[in-house]
Amino acid sequence: MRSMLSACATLMMLASTATAGDVKVEGVHLCCGACVKGVGKALKDVSGVEGVTCDRDEGSVAFAAESADAAKSAINALAAAGFFGKAKHDGEEVAFPKSGAKEGAKADTVSVSNVHLCCGGCVNAVAKAVKKVDGVSDVTCDRAESSVKVTGSDVSVEAVVEALNGAGFNAKVK
Repeated sequence: MRSMLSACATLMMLASTATAGDVKVEGVHLCCGACVKGVGKALKDVSGVEGVTCDRDEGSVAFAAESADAAKSAINALAAAGFFGKAKHDGEEVAFPKSGAKEGAKADTVSVSNVHLCCGGCVNAVAKAVKKVDGVSDVTCDRAESSVKVTGSDVSVEAVVEALNGAGFNAKVK
C-alpha cells in the first residue's frame, strides 16, 4: 500500500511539472514562405515540440509542447531565429527573452541583432516599423547578419525594440 501511495504521489508531482498542451504565438511576422520555413527550422530540433503550423494571414505559429519547459525552449528558439510575438501555453503567457535594452537609454545609433530578415518584405516591414520611432532618421538592415542599425538623434533604445517586437521581429541590443 505504501509503495502504491508513493507511486501516486510521484505521478502527481510529474503531472504538475510537465503540463503538456498547446502553444500559440500571435503577432509573428510571416510575410513569405521563407519566414514559414524559418519557423519550422527553428523549432525542428526542440525536444518535446511537435505539430508546428504557421498561419501567414493571421501571423501566428501554433504547436504542441509536452511541458512548460518545452514551450519555453521553443519560444527561445523562435527568438534566436529572429521571430517575436505574444505566446501562450494553455492560456498562460510564455515570455520571450529580454532584449538587453536598458530602461531610459537613448542613443544616436542603435544596433540590434537576432532580427529575422529573410527577404525584402521583412526588410521593408522592419524599416516601416522603426522609422515611426521619434528621432529616427535612417534604418539599415543587414540580411546576412540578421541585424538592424538605426541612426538618428536621441533615439529611445526601448522604443526601437518595442517597434520591432510590435511588427513581429525579435531584437537583441548589441
